[in-house]
Amino acid sequence: MLDMLNVFFEKLAAFVWNYPAVGLCLLASVFYTFRLLFVQVRCFPHALAIVTGRYDDPNDKGQITHFQALSAALSGTVGIGNIGGVAIAIAIGGPGAVLWMWLIAFLGMAAKFAECTLGMHFREENPETGEVRGGPMYYIVKGLGEKWRPLASSYAIFACLAALGFTCMFQTNQAATALDNNYHIAPWITGLVLAACTALVIIGGIRRIGLVAAKIVPLMCSIYLIGAIVICVMNFEKIPSVFCLIVYDGLTGSSVVGGTLGTVMIWGIRRAIFSNEAGLGSASIAHAAVKTKYPVREGMVASLGPFIDTIIICSATAFVIILSGHFGTQMYQTRGNVLDFKSSTPQVQIMGDWSIVSDNVPEEKEVLRHFRQGSGALRYQSSVSSHKNAKLSLTLTSTDGIRFSYYRKTGNMKIRLFQGEKELGELNLVAGKDKIISQGGDLVQALGYQTSMEWKSCVLKFSGNLKKSLGNEAHEMHLQFVPQGKQVEWYVDNVHGVNKAEGIALSIASFDKFIEGFGTVFITIAALLFAFSTMITWEYYGETSAQFLWGSAVVLPYRWIFVILAFVGAIVELNLIVNFSDAMVGLLVIPNAIAILLLSNKVVAWTKEYIEQLKNGEFTPTKKS
Repeated sequence: MLDMLNVFFEKLAAFVWNYPAVGLCLLASVFYTFRLLFVQVRCFPHALAIVTGRYDDPNDKGQITHFQALSAALSGTVGIGNIGGVAIAIAIGGPGAVLWMWLIAFLGMAAKFAECTLGMHFREENPETGEVRGGPMYYIVKGLGEKWRPLASSYAIFACLAALGFTCMFQTNQAATALDNNYHIAPWITGLVLAACTALVIIGGIRRIGLVAAKIVPLMCSIYLIGAIVICVMNFEKIPSVFCLIVYDGLTGSSVVGGTLGTVMIWGIRRAIFSNEAGLGSASIAHAAVKTKYPVREGMVASLGPFIDTIIICSATAFVIILSGHFGTQMYQTRGNVLDFKSSTPQVQIMGDWSIVSDNVPEEKEVLRHFRQGSGALRYQSSVSSHKNAKLSLTLTSTDGIRFSYYRKTGNMKIRLFQGEKELGELNLVAGKDKIISQGGDLVQALGYQTSMEWKSCVLKFSGNLKKSLGNEAHEMHLQFVPQGKQVEWYVDNVHGVNKAEGIALSIASFDKFIEGFGTVFITIAALLFAFSTMITWEYYGETSAQFLWGSAVVLPYRWIFVILAFVGAIVELNLIVNFSDAMVGLLVIPNAIAILLLSNKVVAWTKEYIEQLKNGEFTPTKKS
């Protein structure tokens, strides 16, 4: 049943993100960037002045200050997505995905400005409590009219579900994974703690959420950025290579494992939207609660969100991952011992034209990734058609596959994998392609095969059935390299079992490579707090949407459902959560983007009026910076 649901949501997410969501997000972001004459650039200094409190008026209607609103909105975006989401984008889309994250973040600042301006203008006040609420569902109905209520209702439904999946279950899942991997804390314990803490905060509503977020978010972001900056300074000479790789790969897709340029673009845009939520309209729900009488003013504050979230914090994560070299086939982490090619290596049986060499081994060309291990390498060189095989023995436990580094000078090679006498699969590595052959029902898939004369690595990925049959016990397996045809010359090195590092695990491994313990200790703690801050904000988004649909009576039941699912998310499979979340978040874009495009004339008019008033000196700062 779970497998069927996973497949359904995976297909739904793929459809939504490949067509309507990405297209509408880009359209809205580009449209507002040009229609408002790059408002994200022109009003950036004024936005900074507002968020420092210089224009706060405690007598204005609302529950929270500009800074608390930005902190609350950022706590909904600065979370696991900035640590694990970026890693997912790089793992699937390659380093080039970062380029598209930057682009959509810059353009998305204008879309976020529009969303939150509309959310403030069309917010609704409760006459009994004085509490104000707003968001896309409110500006759809109030701005476009009652006939558009079905569109508003669809947004509210998707927001309720997205809050339960995107933040509630996904956040606890990643936090539980980090604590389990690094401290062996059972996932159910993490889920229980997060669920309990979330319950205590959300009882106080947006005021308490704003207060908590204003303390957690700045502190954790500062420490996280300091760690990333230290690593960048330590590797200052490699920073130009990082920029070059991001731009080149973003335009060519050269580093994607089994993907294309389209994969780079889609995953960069998808994770940028996931990260900063520009185009989703969700942040307008938090910003609608701010104390101000000027909607455009809050729109300017909101436009800082994508800049802080994606261009600064996500970039910090991306730079550390890329500097560590953990991308492409190197995102698979070593599991067990690495074969060291020396003359006395007992795990290596060589015959014929095979030899172990340490002199005249080709040098590595890449700056950021290292494929060699030690001084020796396994070499094959022959110009005759009769070949002998090289047989390598590995003891593997709970691995996703086997990785080896290679340098192909000429000719092709066949790879055969055995467990005892049973052949599990074979793969012909042919110049220009990788041909997969199934043997005995077990599939061995190759990732990352290149044909150029430089050191690269190849991952022989085990099928699900094979991994299941291996279980957690140690198994001795044999890898054979079989030369094909005449004029074959290959070098092989760095052969070992690997596990794929996904999401936050990849970020932790990357930080730990440079500052031992920083990833394991701080990022694990940061993941827990980021997950918590994101959860409390998105719970407010979800309950506001539920209240719009069914009234205030559903708020308390929704809170309990959220708390329960926070626990469930920690103990269920990640793939189902990611696919469900992707689908719901993607569906949020459709009604919101349609609404902000149709209401653009109002946003433009209000913006012109506010900027004119600002130029005429009609706004007097209430505080000095």
